[in-house]
Amino acid sequence: MPLQIVVVPASTKAGRETIRQLLESQRKPLVRGIYRDPSKAPVEFTQHPRFEAKEGNVATGTSLDLSSADAVFYIPPPTYDGTDQGEWATRCAGHVKDAIRQAPNVRRLVLLSALGSHHDHGIGVLRLNHVTDTVLKDAVREVVIVRPGFFQEEFASALETAQADPPVVHSWITPIDHKIPMVSLKDIARTVTNALLAESAKPSPHVTKILGPRPYGALDLKHAVEQATGKAVDLRLVEKEELAAFFGQHGIPEAHVGEFVEFSEACLPGGLIDGATEPDENTVIGETELTDTFRELYAKGAGRA
Repeated sequence: MPLQIVVVPASTKAGRETIRQLLESQRKPLVRGIYRDPSKAPVEFTQHPRFEAKEGNVATGTSLDLSSADAVFYIPPPTYDGTDQGEWATRCAGHVKDAIRQAPNVRRLVLLSALGSHHDHGIGVLRLNHVTDTVLKDAVREVVIVRPGFFQEEFASALETAQADPPVVHSWITPIDHKIPMVSLKDIARTVTNALLAESAKPSPHVTKILGPRPYGALDLKHAVEQATGKAVDLRLVEKEELAAFFGQHGIPEAHVGEFVEFSEACLPGGLIDGATEPDENTVIGETELTDTFRELYAKGAGRA
């Protein structure tokens, strides 16, 4: 019998890429994606014979059916409606835990977390991940907590500002020689897929750290944009005292700006997350360079005027 894997919420970036890789796997698992609105599932998935889109909502627990699943991949969704991230994480993770209790076949749970989420303070928006990990770390017999570095794709807004006049890239990664861990969605999804399909499990809860080929800084970001777009861009550093205004201008609701500032400061020299980036025996090193990710995003139209 093929393994049955459930991805929830399936509409997330990590959910989509993991589903894509699961459907390409030689293990040929059956994949179920949980969506608030199943009609929004990508056509490339819904036309696949081993994929099923189902309705479900982690915020309310409504129709959250994990029955018949052998393994579950949970990506805690953030909220920016003013709700406290800890309260939100507790509610959503509690609904997932309740659904798992009603699904006796589930033997493995893979959680998408983040570097630094082992801290219970000083990490801003990552409190969502800390609380989720705490609630679900013993939800089933085998729990894998995946902690990647920054998604390279989250810096794709630099491709948009490169279309300005004059072309510019803003970076809060300071000072100019400071670097942070970035990893592509493809490498994250590959690690998650391997964890979901693994024949044997490591002691639970098992934490896997995912880093990119190397850390990246502001100059690397500038270089990646220039390589992708074929044009020279100016680099403007966003200093600590400018972070609140920067995030406020980039669409972060006022109620959550402070969390993004705290998170960013934790990644800067001497911060809590800055000290959690060294590889260890449980670290996976990704293959995709930032430049390659930006070239692919640009080719798909990201950042074009």
